[in-house]
Amino acid sequence: MRLNELTIGDEATVKKVHAKEPLKSRLFAFGIAKGQKVKVLKHTLAKNTFEIEIGNTKVALRDEEAADVEVEKDVK
Repeated sequence: MRLNELTIGDEATVKKVHAKEPLKSRLFAFGIAKGQKVKVLKHTLAKNTFEIEIGNTKVALRDEEAADVEVEKDVK
């Protein structure tokens, strides 16, 4: 499953980042790396932009950037 497939309130664990450089380095700088927990806070109606929380940091990602992050949805 990819990060852009999650809905508001979903929590997931990052499994792999498939992005190419320099995007991959930028995502790692934000803390988006294997094993990290992410939560979708909100997204635009067309799901063009996602606001996620990773640790205490909020990050906005475009749909194509979120599609490069493979996640496993946490079961509630």
